[in-house]
Amino acid sequence: MKPKLCVKQKMQALVNVLLLSFVAVLPALGQQVDAAYFDMFGGVEVTVDFETFDKALLNNELVLDHGCTHQDLHLYATQEGYAQLLASGTPHKLRLRKSTSVRVKGVDEIVSLKNPADCLPVMDFYPTYTAYVAMMENFQNEYPELCEIIEIGTLESGRKLLVAHIGDDLDRDDNEPDFLYTSTMHGDEIAGFPLMLQLIDHLLCNYDSSAEIKSIVDNIDIYINPISNPDGTYGNDDETIENPRRRNANNVDLNRNYPDPEDGDQPDNRPRQDESQFFMDFADSIDFDMAANFHGGAEVANYPWDTYERLPADTNWWIEKMRDYANSAQANSPDGYMEGFDDGITNGFEWFEVRGGRQDYMNFFQRCREFTVELSDMKVLPADELPIIWEANRQSLLDYMEASLNGLRGVVTDCVTGEPLVAEVLIPGHDMDNSSVFSQADLGNFHRYLDGGTYQIEVVAEGYQTAIQSIDIVDGETTVWDVALCAESTSTSEIGESVWEIIQAPNELQISGLMHQDVEANLYNMSGQCLLTTRGQSRLSTSEMNSGIYIIKVLDDSHRLVKTIHIK
Repeated sequence: MKPKLCVKQKMQALVNVLLLSFVAVLPALGQQVDAAYFDMFGGVEVTVDFETFDKALLNNELVLDHGCTHQDLHLYATQEGYAQLLASGTPHKLRLRKSTSVRVKGVDEIVSLKNPADCLPVMDFYPTYTAYVAMMENFQNEYPELCEIIEIGTLESGRKLLVAHIGDDLDRDDNEPDFLYTSTMHGDEIAGFPLMLQLIDHLLCNYDSSAEIKSIVDNIDIYINPISNPDGTYGNDDETIENPRRRNANNVDLNRNYPDPEDGDQPDNRPRQDESQFFMDFADSIDFDMAANFHGGAEVANYPWDTYERLPADTNWWIEKMRDYANSAQANSPDGYMEGFDDGITNGFEWFEVRGGRQDYMNFFQRCREFTVELSDMKVLPADELPIIWEANRQSLLDYMEASLNGLRGVVTDCVTGEPLVAEVLIPGHDMDNSSVFSQADLGNFHRYLDGGTYQIEVVAEGYQTAIQSIDIVDGETTVWDVALCAESTSTSEIGESVWEIIQAPNELQISGLMHQDVEANLYNMSGQCLLTTRGQSRLSTSEMNSGIYIIKVLDDSHRLVKTIHIK
């Protein structure tokens, strides 16, 4: 007697059968997908009904893709993922790609387009991989005082991940925001690749003739990575771009391969890919303040979060910056460009959830302000349309870079030695999900981007007295607050010694000591989110708190206590 199969085993058995004899036919549409299709494109795009689709089917092989609406879900499926979709019996429509190639130019053709130190003409072509490397090297060779090329890693294929570092003093750490643009982590979303090359050339060749560009280069430490998944774009041929693939050479989606603030270190259950690890190491070495990441498949500016349903602490700032980007792109393009969604912008989670994405990694773990730009409805954009994309986005790119100079900035130092300090710059009751920032070790400088308004800012460093200041932020302007922190053993006239003690009792925290109506007590989680606030009260109830580590702060006009506690 044969053993019975459980439902899961039956499903996997059916998937295996479909994979072994893979021809999927939809008679009503006259379309089919066979193994050769997956060999060519790596995956297939399908549309399912938003209401009836079983979201539990989503996994690493069947993921949400661009173009999702509240009526239809667009999915990207690998061969295994599509077999799983078929096995589930889910009604769907195929969105089949035709074999595609785009116009490319080699090294000699590109070199012939310009004289040294002249600007490139607007690119209506893609470079071969060999030409791309040569272009990056030429930027450094032609503008050695303004540009250096950093190799952040080499893949097993031999292809390199390259970054153009642009600034007026490349050898010195300045009190400048560190800014990053990066593109094409999905290898078939290619419009941003030449866009970034065009931007590098635009910054360098116009440095001496444009006051705006000179100011950007002189005051911002700029890093531009034109392509972060070269294996997906070029496949097995460095000299053509034919049928580029979304995933890397290991068939891993790089935009699901990063640590996720909600779903853990490996949300895709895949080993960390070289492309991801190289970039994470690079981000650790720079401490970026602002960034953007370029994709394709839609036309929209996408702001955090992708993984959390809740909005970020600085939602108003994000919406303002996304509006600025989209409005400029609309003004510099034909009618209809970047006008969908909410007039060109969207919150990531509201559009569709992404787990393990680069945007959320940068915002949560690196405390950088990074958003995602979807440049074109077509992922594999014809070369003839590149000039339209450049003209539409050129000023938006410059404006977003200039925005990194605004907001609150300053330098944190030791009040006795004058040496720089690493300190957290936070806003109690406002910050959450790692939205606070830290000053950098080398210079003690920090950059915090905020919507206009008045904020109670705190600067906190271990072993030092905390500085507190009410600061007005004006949209589009820069506010400077340089902070000298004194060690806890150093007396100051601003902050007196603590006059309170915290006593933990069952289901509450008790504040013992000098109490009056101006004493404020706040309880925070380790992400900086304020959970409880009282004024003039000596007890805080913890009966509904989960066990874990929390921070309690008690203060009045002249005294302050900050203590880490463990609620069991």
